[in-house]
Amino acid sequence: MDTSTIRHLRIAAESGEAGAQFNLGVLCDSRLDDNGYAVDGDRAAAVKWLLAAAEQGLPRAQSRLAELYADGPNTSGNYVNACAWFLLASANSHGVHRERARSGYRRIAARLTQAQRARAKHLARLWRALAHERASQLGEG
Repeated sequence: MDTSTIRHLRIAAESGEAGAQFNLGVLCDSRLDDNGYAVDGDRAAAVKWLLAAAEQGLPRAQSRLAELYADGPNTSGNYVNACAWFLLASANSHGVHRERARSGYRRIAARLTQAQRARAKHLARLWRALAHERASQLGEG
């Protein structure tokens, strides 16, 4: 899976390019090789790259990351994290993408307690505040 194109994608991702981070995360999670044959995915790498892009505010990365958390076992608060990222994606998306994020939130939130849903909303608010603070710092530089 380390072709010239993938190497260039990795270099762009490592330099902080959100689109490249998203694409690399999707590739790591795809579980398919270049010929469409099943291979072992690298969930940890997928989460790493999708999280990097999601933290930069890329809505499609936020949605994909939420889906990864939602599709995994509910260990270490995965469903709470999924709901938080679905909330962020729905706030940052438009049209059908917003509705998909909202639908994902409703699907996973139905599995959570009220306290867990409150925790997810709290995490989403914290991330928004942090993102706003980062944006303000960049604007002042």
